[in-house]
Amino acid sequence: MTEAPQDRNTSRNALTELGARYCIGVDRRDPEIFLPIWTADGEYIVGRRAGRFRGTDELKTALNFVAEAYASTRHWTTNHLIEFQSDTEATGLSDSFALCVTYDDQPCLVAASYDDRYSFQDGQWLIQKREVTRWFVSEPMNLGLTYPSRPTADEN
Repeated sequence: MTEAPQDRNTSRNALTELGARYCIGVDRRDPEIFLPIWTADGEYIVGRRAGRFRGTDELKTALNFVAEAYASTRHWTTNHLIEFQSDTEATGLSDSFALCVTYDDQPCLVAASYDDRYSFQDGQWLIQKREVTRWFVSEPMNLGLTYPSRPTADEN
């Protein structure tokens, strides 16, 4: 194991970035961003039964779990509190807000909290466990979504 950083601010920044990588990895459904944030035995709990993933092989399927529920998601995480148990162990609590769009193009809102356990391994902070507590999930809304136009090849 590589020695943990002595500067707690450096560690706090790295742990906060894990939260951003999580959101981006889920929203883009990108395993190259999502998977490296977890320990090999990482545990992700986002539901009572079907939403439990442990270890690299199961975590690979977590993005499919989200994709089955929503056509797209956009997450924002805030209020990140971090407490250090040692130089290599920490816990975190943060709040999340997401705008999710169903396959019928109907938006819904989701508010949740993330209860995290972090571990410093091989020179980096990783999520060892993330437990999601959903506070509400709205019904899909009949709210018209306007999507920005994409630049054409001539506009690039």
